[in-house]
Formats: sequence, structure tokens, C-alpha cells
Amino acid sequence: MRPRLTIFDEPLLYTEGLSKLLGQSGIFTTIDICNCPEALKLLLKDDPPEFLMISSNMLIFTDLYKSVENITSANKSIKIIIIGSDFDIIDIRKLFNKGIKSYLDKNSSYDEFIKSIQALLLNEIYICDHAKDRMINFISNEQDQSKIHIKDPLTRREMEILKLICDGYSSKDISEKLFISINTVETHRKRILLKLNVKNSVGVVKYALENHIID
Repeated sequence: MRPRLTIFDEPLLYTEGLSKLLGQSGIFTTIDICNCPEALKLLLKDDPPEFLMISSNMLIFTDLYKSVENITSANKSIKIIIIGSDFDIIDIRKLFNKGIKSYLDKNSSYDEFIKSIQALLLNEIYICDHAKDRMINFISNEQDQSKIHIKDPLTRREMEILKLICDGYSSKDISEKLFISINTVETHRKRILLKLNVKNSVGVVKYALENHIID
């Protein structure tokens, strides 16, 4: 029996075009389009599809992560495909840990999208070539580099922000959660990077993992 697909994305012109292309492929029995969270929530409650494509156009990463967690908790059989915006490898790992079955970047082609669908039909997982190459490089760097040692200990506030960075929160999210300005968050971020001697949030997460600050 052919599965059903729901596309959660915008703009409508793009989603309708993709729906017609996929309709010609004959892979799915029906293809529904949702372009607001309320419509998606209602559909998942009343008649959940077998396949669900979610674009990062619709949600910031923290909300996307929570949505995946909620969807997979309630509907374990749904195969979720994420169309990301060149997400960090750590973030991609988090999404797979929460139950997504496929990750594609925005530069992935239609043919690669079809390849991912075919993999999911075989109960396999799929990660696009672009993200796969970055993941291999990331793992290689992890193996080559020794543990990070810091000269100055992190303050309690810096440690709090470090944990939020590892959870995928943006500076805006952190400022709202801790009731501090974005400028203050950015100042803390710079100090954390300096103390850990890393260049970006990936280095921060590596430090946290290696020192068992997060699992």
C-alpha cells in the first residue's frame, strides 16, 4: 500500500509545485499541504500521514526540535523528513536522536529527495550528501584533536549559557529565557569561546560532551 505524505512548508507556490511533481511519481496515494502549525497539529491529531516533510522555513531550530519530539512521541510510525538550513552536525544528530528518518539541506536536489523517500520506504534512514560530507569531516576532526583544556574557569552564568547553547538555543532564545539583553548574551558567548579556545558553537558542544557537562 502506498503511503501518504504531508508537506509542512511555504511558500504555497513552491509546495504546490512539489506536490504536483511528487504526484506524478506515483509514490504517494495523497499529498497534503500545511502552511501553519495549527493546520499541521489538527491533521496529525485526526489523520496522521505515514510521511511528514518539515521545512526549517516554518520553525526556528528549538521549536523544530520540540515539534519533532512531540510528533514522534505521539506517532512513532511517522517517517519525518527535515529540510534544514545547513544545520550544524550536532543539531542534525539531535534531530536523528529524536526520531527523524531523513535530513536534507536546502541545496539538495529533487532527485536526492526521491532517493531519501526510497530509503525510507525500505525502513532505512537518509542523510543528504552535503551533510554527510560535513559529518565525516566533523568526526575526523573529533578523532584528531585532543581534549580541550581551559585556562580560566567558566562562571556560573557562562556555564548556564553554555548548556543552553548545547541545547540549540539562539542568542535571542537565551536572552528571553534568562531575561537578559542579546548584547549581554553575545558578550558571554565571546568570553566562553575565548576561555575554551574554540571558534564556534560546535567547539563549545565538543567541550561539553568531552567533559560530561551534557550527555
